[in-house]
Amino acid sequence: MKKIGKAVVVYYARNYGTLTAVKLALRKNKIAASYVKREKDAAIRKGVAKTDAVIVVGGDGTLLKASHFIEHTPVLHISSSTDKNEAFFARATSKDADMKIRLLAAGRYKITRLLRLEAALNGKKLPFKALNEIYAGSREAYHVSRYTLIIGKRKEEQKSSGILIATPAGSHAWVRSAGGAGLPLTAKKIEYVVREPYVGRLTKPKMTKGVLGSSQSITLISKIWESHEGVVVIDSYKKEFGFKNGDRLVVRVARQPLNLISF
Repeated sequence: MKKIGKAVVVYYARNYGTLTAVKLALRKNKIAASYVKREKDAAIRKGVAKTDAVIVVGGDGTLLKASHFIEHTPVLHISSSTDKNEAFFARATSKDADMKIRLLAAGRYKITRLLRLEAALNGKKLPFKALNEIYAGSREAYHVSRYTLIIGKRKEEQKSSGILIATPAGSHAWVRSAGGAGLPLTAKKIEYVVREPYVGRLTKPKMTKGVLGSSQSITLISKIWESHEGVVVIDSYKKEFGFKNGDRLVVRVARQPLNLISF
């Protein structure tokens, strides 16, 4: 693989000293680095475009946030604390950061390609790709989400607590907690789960969960009442996109996966 000579480090302020270990390792292995806090969207976008690799120091939330601004650039996730975060995507910790960064400098690493999702709202593509999942439904969990779910030729009116559409990576996160099945990390599949589907006299949903091929898409037409504020959210990030009555959301596999550095 390409030897890494330049990197941008995206970090979470609460990194428990791991950032110091990473800085020392980068300096020792003669990798030029710039440092950006995860809250600085514009700086991340600019830095990613001019580097050999992105190194994320933090938990999975920091990796997910950084991934929204990355296209082709390979990413190494270094967990800031395996005691404080799940570190699902992490391939290094403070204990082995020096050794892993030495391997980066030597080009001795591999790439794991992680499927991502893209979404279009009323024909306009949303700015971020999902590495974990996309949520669509009412903004408040205690408000009913009303929508039409369309998959291929199947179509169903539903009421629920919203719907989750996940990647294989995301199938091990929120979707699994909601009753989904974990998929192999490199699978070319989409999984969806309807959260708490309402079954009553008028609605008896059958399309409540499933796994689709990478060429399939999922369409939702919002019927959410204006007072309930429908939203679309990518990877549980704070940026929300309005999903009002009549809006049409289409979710499909993105052409560009995330290139995760592994060893």
